[in-house]
Amino acid sequence: MSDNIFLAQELIRGYSRKRISPRCMIKVDLKKAYDTIDWDFIKEALEGLRFPTKFIDWIMECVSSTSFSISVNGCLYGHFDGKRGLRQGDPISPLIFTICIEYFSRVLKTKAHSPLFTFHPKCSQLGITHLAFADDLMLFSKGNPASVTILLNALKELEETSGLTVSIEKSNIFVAGIQDNRLDFSGMPKGQLPVKYLGIPLDGQRLKVAQFSPLITAITRLIEKWKGCTLSYAGRLELIISVIQGTISFWIQNFPLPANVIDHVAFLWGRRVSLITWDKICFPKEEGGLGIHDFKVWNTSFFSKVLWDIHSKRDSLWIRWVNSVYLNGNDVWEFCPNKRDSALFKKIFEARDKISLAKGGVQNAKEFLHNSVNNNKFQVSQIYDLLREKSQPAFAWRFVWRSYIPRKFSFITWLAVHQRIPTKDRLAFLDINTDCSMCVGDKETAQHLFFKCPFSLQVWNQVRMHFGFHKCTNAIKSSIKWINRLHGGARLRSKAITIALICTIYHLWRNRNRVHHDEDRLPIDGLVKNIAKDVYRVIFYLYPIT
Repeated sequence: MSDNIFLAQELIRGYSRKRISPRCMIKVDLKKAYDTIDWDFIKEALEGLRFPTKFIDWIMECVSSTSFSISVNGCLYGHFDGKRGLRQGDPISPLIFTICIEYFSRVLKTKAHSPLFTFHPKCSQLGITHLAFADDLMLFSKGNPASVTILLNALKELEETSGLTVSIEKSNIFVAGIQDNRLDFSGMPKGQLPVKYLGIPLDGQRLKVAQFSPLITAITRLIEKWKGCTLSYAGRLELIISVIQGTISFWIQNFPLPANVIDHVAFLWGRRVSLITWDKICFPKEEGGLGIHDFKVWNTSFFSKVLWDIHSKRDSLWIRWVNSVYLNGNDVWEFCPNKRDSALFKKIFEARDKISLAKGGVQNAKEFLHNSVNNNKFQVSQIYDLLREKSQPAFAWRFVWRSYIPRKFSFITWLAVHQRIPTKDRLAFLDINTDCSMCVGDKETAQHLFFKCPFSLQVWNQVRMHFGFHKCTNAIKSSIKWINRLHGGARLRSKAITIALICTIYHLWRNRNRVHHDEDRLPIDGLVKNIAKDVYRVIFYLYPIT
């Protein structure tokens, strides 16, 4: 898929120019492709590729044993056998369909030998006439009637032999370097750039931020489904790591995203001002961050894989095209892109230069990329770890993010250790009263709120008595150090004390917000009871009673 996207991006460049050699691209839409393919054609295609007879019989038994019923108001009526088509969702269906498209590829290859056919610019050396991925089909030729007629004849032959039908109304023809309407005989409407191909927008020039709206819209919908505006910080963090990173990764590995587009997905703080800068958030958790990928570095890391494919001359149409059209026998490590090269190629060589700089030379960079291949799979994570900014690991961060501590507790403690809890002293620019919300005595700072406030001191006294640790708590970092020193290890009591520390900080902050926003506070006994409940809930989850 990535190879097709890369090559399509390069071939479509220049379509927005007025003075350019005639060229044509047809984006083909097949009507209900999987549902209309003929079974006899499938069998003939398998026989033509010389699959064993017994294997073909197995395949045809799977394909031709379909049956259907009509659902009316949730009730099934009738029963009839299928006569054509492939099952939607069947794992074997895409493979069979690919074999059928292989037939079309060979038809095009044969017709391209006609003296009347002229290849699309930059395609003649490799004989490129089309790009196909499942039923996503794009055809390329010079923008003259004879070449386009040959492409249309190939599509007609595909219809007559396979049952696949081209939807003329939904297909589009894109032309450049042609001033008149000489290609209107195709009957296809003229397409407008940018055009979406395999989920990625393609244009003849650099895409504007507005043209990345499908990505931003997809992420917005995910946030709305999860009710992102009402999620806690820990919930938003989980949404970013488990869902949004997966969504944006498809774009990042196939397209050099502008920085201002990447900034749209950083919604951790909602509509509020960022409590901690994004570059620090992108550190691993043991270095004081949240383990979110730095999307800019991640984007560059994915293109290092493309760099390695070019260097190793991987056997693919895209790599052969790069070596024949761009490099022309030059070494990818010595090639210098010019200003007219695409953003895609500039990103590839940006990755090359950054890796070479980080490893202290080209030879070291080659060895590093070679060592990043494990079982024929390129490890992008190793490149990301090389290129990202780094911070000094600290025990406090590993302590806060221990696996058995609920994330909502860890997140508030993480903010407190960073001294980024939005207490009143940090909001003084809003011209508000900075007295402590719980004792209305001293100025509300993180140190006062958690360890000096009379209310908090009484809570800590009861928590220490309840869980059996006696050393005074007067600061977060020092408390973490002595708890690890006196109560470290994997024993049940050690884990209970660790959870109690993190849980108490969370509940003190939650109680402060209740007082500040709702003018309602829990009594000390009630707050300690809630802390104990949460601690025991986690302990019972770790050590269930059997």
